[in-house]
Amino acid sequence: MLQRKWGLAAASLSVALVFASPAALVGFTTLGGSLGIGTSGSGYQRDVRVFNNFTDAAANDNQTPDPNYPGAVGAPLSIWKASTAWNSDVPSAARNFDYEWQGASSALGDTNSNTVSSGVACSGGTLAFTETPIADGWRIRFCTDWTWSDGPGPPGGSGIDIQAVAVHELGHALGMGHAQTTFCQGNCSGQSIMCPVICGVGGHGIAPDDRNGLQSIYGTIPATKPVITSLSGSFNRGQTLVINGSNFGSSVNVKFTAGTTQNTGTIPGVVFNAPTQASGTQVSVTIPAAALDGQVHVWKPGVGLSNGAAIYINPVVPMLVSLSASSGAVRGGDSVDLFGTNFTSIARVTFDGVDAPVTGRIGTTQITVVTPPGATQGQTADVSVVQPTGSSTLANAFTYTPNPIQVEWTGSSQIGQVATIVMYGPAGSRSAVAIGPEGSFTHPGTGFTFCFGRPIRFSRGLNQLRLGANGQASANWTVTGTALEHLSIQGVVEATPNAGDFQQTNCASLQVFP
Repeated sequence: MLQRKWGLAAASLSVALVFASPAALVGFTTLGGSLGIGTSGSGYQRDVRVFNNFTDAAANDNQTPDPNYPGAVGAPLSIWKASTAWNSDVPSAARNFDYEWQGASSALGDTNSNTVSSGVACSGGTLAFTETPIADGWRIRFCTDWTWSDGPGPPGGSGIDIQAVAVHELGHALGMGHAQTTFCQGNCSGQSIMCPVICGVGGHGIAPDDRNGLQSIYGTIPATKPVITSLSGSFNRGQTLVINGSNFGSSVNVKFTAGTTQNTGTIPGVVFNAPTQASGTQVSVTIPAAALDGQVHVWKPGVGLSNGAAIYINPVVPMLVSLSASSGAVRGGDSVDLFGTNFTSIARVTFDGVDAPVTGRIGTTQITVVTPPGATQGQTADVSVVQPTGSSTLANAFTYTPNPIQVEWTGSSQIGQVATIVMYGPAGSRSAVAIGPEGSFTHPGTGFTFCFGRPIRFSRGLNQLRLGANGQASANWTVTGTALEHLSIQGVVEATPNAGDFQQTNCASLQVFP
């Protein structure tokens, strides 16, 4: 188990350090300050931003967008995720604090800029440090003596996990000191994130001891704390965004990610004193020109911030142009390519609102899916590409056609258990099916030769298996037979309903198990 000692922090120190050698302390301590949430000037201190000067390749190799963290990849994504570990909407938190993401900074900033960065050489095994006191801000520096990794997953080789160390240092920025007394060796699963030792690659969440420390500084969650449940309206600057939720009161401030470089003076990206509607459950605001991809918060001074809702500003909307096939069996299961522009890596595809499993993507212009089952034969389905930045629909773009004439079975083949026999074909057609031991049987009336013999273990006649609007019918059979016996299933289905033009199905195999 890799252990690195996080250096001691005390109210008398100007930095809270992280070291790399063994120690053992638990039991929260505080630094004697807290981050304010005033409406102007240095009173607002709950923002966090990143000056991304990490030079290790592993620090920025995660370039996969995450819909919950718009606009961030690499080291900034890891640090944003680290900040959310302390937020009030995390189940383990239960206290009144929320970090607010301000995105990428173009400058290192001063010691009160609330900025995380790298680019400093350290000594004595220091991993990172937080510059305090925090009465009017903080700054976190990661040491260049180590190889930093942004994940996801454990870092390889001698790499150090950015997110784990950032969770610890952001705890210092909140006013938390190092955990004291007992532990920090051996029981990593329950260890405080503020322990001066990082266990293994380090944790990404907080422990009960950390929660208790934060409650001692910021209190528990008030009953009147605002909560965002959904966003609607426009997502373009200068247009109206509608925020839905609860506990908004009569008026609120609304704060957007705006890429600020410092947290003093005028607060950008804020709409102040916005009146609410629907008994305090909705607020409509004009998105400010400074807003960027990131978060939007409802802010009630004296109460706190809401949970941060992810928001894409001026979103790139997908455009679905065409499909490789305009029809397929009503049972689903056909492969179809969708062509267009601006498809993201997390775009979903639906057929009349039903999700189609994605099996492949080519850049931003092609998605391959397997069609979901339709409701009825002849149904014309709207096909949509849906992603957080918008959606695009081709109306009546896909028609569900008759199923091929087939038989399948699902369920159990264990003696005494239930197997379900499913017949497929044109909707409204009659069908019949039988099960017997592998062999051959010729029906004397029709001349059809089936791939089963006698005795017949199970059968359903023409008047018992009429195919429904979705071109299928099913029958349950309680399995009988001899252990490990091989059985065959086959039947006939009308190619045209009520026409008597029966066609044989495929043969399906079933082995009986005790």
